[in-house]
Amino acid sequence: MSLSVYLSFIAYACATTFLPGPNNVLLLSAAGQFGFKKCLPLLLGIWTGLVTVMLLAGSFCTVLEAFIPTIAPVFKYVGAAYILYLAWQTFRRKPTAAEDVELKPLKFRTGFLLQFLNVKVIMLGLAAFPGYFLPYGHSVFLVVLFAVTMTACCGTGNLIWAVAGSLIYPFYSRYYKWINALMALLLVYCAVKIVL
Repeated sequence: MSLSVYLSFIAYACATTFLPGPNNVLLLSAAGQFGFKKCLPLLLGIWTGLVTVMLLAGSFCTVLEAFIPTIAPVFKYVGAAYILYLAWQTFRRKPTAAEDVELKPLKFRTGFLLQFLNVKVIMLGLAAFPGYFLPYGHSVFLVVLFAVTMTACCGTGNLIWAVAGSLIYPFYSRYYKWINALMALLLVYCAVKIVL
């Protein structure tokens, strides 16, 4: 694999992962409500899930190239349904109050599991690995390089969206209905885009 191909892959990964997607919209919403620091477990869960899904996608593409077109549509609909569920939860969310002990920030587990139903992430892995890495061999090194690079690009986009969410944190309690509605609509948009 040449440096120019690798740099082209990085540009592709950044361009596709900095856009609104389930992870970014969820982080924007969660950090807007709870602040950046309380969203760190969610962020770490997303990153751990990302690297895991990318390792699986690279391995899957390497071993089962011929079956990718028949498996991807199943993930598309399951992932879109889960994203719609997240949109509903975001829309219903209320600001936290000091006396409200039931409402808590999303956990590591939520971020991790989201990656296995996040069609955008799965499709990025299933599309990028065969296009950028598979022509250069079937080595473990290429699978790991792919997973780490994709997670670094996604993670940078996630940080940007989480920081943006934390900047609106002071305004959230006052305008939470509007902010939640906007975030829920963005998640619905992501689900519709995935299906179409």
